[in-house]
Amino acid sequence: MDYNAVKPAGSYVPPERTRLLPGSRFYENRERTLKYLRELDCDRMLYNFRAAFGEDTLGAEPLGGWEEPTGLLRGHSTGHFISALSLAAAATGEDIFYEKLAYTVGELRRLQLKSGGDPAAFVTACASDDASQEKWSKNPAEWGEGYVSAYPPDQFALLERLTKYNKIWAPYYTLHKIAAGMLECFTRTGSAEALAAAKDIGGWIHARLGAVSPERRGEMWDLYIAGEFGGMNEVMAKLYALTGEEKFIETARMFDNENVFPGLARGEDTVQNRHANQHIPQMIGAHHEYRATGRDYYRRVAENFFSVVTRGHMYAIGGVGQAESLRDAYALAANIKDDTNCETCAAYNLMRLARDLYALDPERTEYMEYYERALINQILASQCEDEAPGRTSGVTYMLPIGPGAEREYSDDYNSFTCCHGTGMENHVKYLDASFFVTEASLYINQYVPAAMAGDAVSVVLESDFPLGSVRISLNFHRNFTARLRIPAWCENPFGLPREGGYAVLRGRAGERAELKADFDYTIRWEKTPDRLDGAEVAALMYGPFVMVTENPSKDWLTIDSDLSAYVPINGEAALTDGLYKFVPMYEAKGPYHAYFKLK
Repeated sequence: MDYNAVKPAGSYVPPERTRLLPGSRFYENRERTLKYLRELDCDRMLYNFRAAFGEDTLGAEPLGGWEEPTGLLRGHSTGHFISALSLAAAATGEDIFYEKLAYTVGELRRLQLKSGGDPAAFVTACASDDASQEKWSKNPAEWGEGYVSAYPPDQFALLERLTKYNKIWAPYYTLHKIAAGMLECFTRTGSAEALAAAKDIGGWIHARLGAVSPERRGEMWDLYIAGEFGGMNEVMAKLYALTGEEKFIETARMFDNENVFPGLARGEDTVQNRHANQHIPQMIGAHHEYRATGRDYYRRVAENFFSVVTRGHMYAIGGVGQAESLRDAYALAANIKDDTNCETCAAYNLMRLARDLYALDPERTEYMEYYERALINQILASQCEDEAPGRTSGVTYMLPIGPGAEREYSDDYNSFTCCHGTGMENHVKYLDASFFVTEASLYINQYVPAAMAGDAVSVVLESDFPLGSVRISLNFHRNFTARLRIPAWCENPFGLPREGGYAVLRGRAGERAELKADFDYTIRWEKTPDRLDGAEVAALMYGPFVMVTENPSKDWLTIDSDLSAYVPINGEAALTDGLYKFVPMYEAKGPYHAYFKLK
C-alpha cells in the first residue's frame, strides 16, 4: 500500500531555509546548545558501543548518569546526539556538525556490520530472576544481523520473558533512539550510511519480534518502563515510506499497544495512571501508521489521545504528569508536588505530536496553540542560562511547578538522562513549527524572531520578545496568501481580515508588505479542575506566559483572585500585585511558585 495513503496538507519549512534572529532568549539558548554539540566528544559517546562489541575504547572516558558503563539504558543518548547533530548541521551548515555526524554514524555502522546470525535465534543465558550482566553475551556473531546497541541483546530476550523494570530497562526504547537518530541524519543530510543502518535495525526487529506471539507482545508493552519502546512504530512507518518494503509496516503494527489503543480510538482515557512518556511517542507512531495505511483507527487513536491529555492532564506550562506518570484525569491540583511534575521529555513529544497532527489540517489551530504554550513556558525554561564549569548547556529533567520549586540542571557528561538527550535537540529546532506551506498559503504559526526564505514568499519576523510588539516583512515572489495565526489569548492584532484562526493577507508577485502588531497581553487565571483544601488553584497567565513569583516558601501562597489587582510593570513582561512580582517562567532563577491558592 502507498505510504501516502493520507498526505499532509503541506510541509514545514526546513531548517536550512530558516534562520533564528539574534537578540532573544531563543537565540541565546540555541547558541549554548550549539556550543555544547561542538564540544561533546564523539569517542565518549561511542564508549559503551565499542565496549559492548569488545573493541578498544580509544582512551575515552565513560559517561555518567544513565550512560554509565553498567547502566541498563546506556546508548540512548548517542541516538539523541545524532539527531541533534543532524538538526544543527541543517540549521547552520557548519562543517563540524557534518564531520561529527559522519564519524559517529560511520562507527556505529561499522560495529553493526559485525553482528551476525539469525536475530530470532539469540538466546540469553540469564533468567528473569538472575539478569546479571556478567552472563550477557559477548559474541556479536550470535546477536543477529542488523543489531547495534551499547549492550548485547540479552535485555530483549529477558523482556520476552516479561522481566520487570530494574532487572531490565526499556531495550526497545534505547534502540528506537538510535534508529530515530539514523533517520534524522538521513532526512537532514542525505546520508546513505545512516539509512542503511536504520533499515538493518528495522530488519533485526522484524525478525526478532516476528517470532513473538501477539499475545506476548501485548504483555511486553504493558510492562511499566521495561516495555517502553519509544516511537518505534513511527520509525517503522517512516522506513516503509522510504523503502516501500512491507516488512516495515508489518513491524510497525507489532508495536500497536492493544492495552491502550482501542479505548483511545473510542475516546476513552486509557492512559491515566500510566507512565506518561512511555505512551506519548506511541501516539506519534499511530499518526504515522495512519499516514501509511489510511486506516482511520490510527487517526482516532492519535487525535483522541492528544485531546484526552491536554484536557484532563495538562498543566498551564504545557507539561503533564507527576513522577513521570499521568495521574487521575482532572485531578491536577492534587498532584502538584514541589519538584516532580512535568517531565521535559513528555512536553518534547507532545509538541511533536501536535506538529504532526496540525500538518493534516492547518485550520486546527489548537495544535499550534499547544505548541506555543509548551515552547514558551516549558522548553524555553528548561535550559539554564548560566554556564558553569562542566555545564555548557544544562537542561531540566522535570520542570517543577510546586510551591517553592527550584529547577535542577544536568551537566555536560555526568548526568545523562532521557531529558538531557531530548535537551540536545529542543534548543536547535525552535523554528520547527513556525512556518508551514501549502500550495496556496504560508501559515505563520509561532512568533519566534526569525527569517524564512521561501519559493513563494520570504519573511523576516522581528519581535521585542517577551514584549508583544511584532514586525513582519513579507516579500511575495508570486501570487500567494500569508496566514498569520491569531493567538487564542488576544484579539486580531494585525488589522487584516480574519478567516478562522488566522489573519489573512493576499499578496501579488513583486509586492512587499510591512506589518506591525502589538499583541494585547490579557491577564487571566487558568484554574485547575479540582480544588485544594477547599480553595481554587490557578496559574496566573499574561498573554502566552505562565507567570511565576520567586519565593522560597514550600507552603502554598494564597493570593487575590481579583485580576484588577495585577498590574503590568512598564517596559517589562512582568506583573505586580503590590506584594509580589510575577515574571515569565523562563526568567525565574531561584525558588518560585507557578500555582497559587486563590482568595
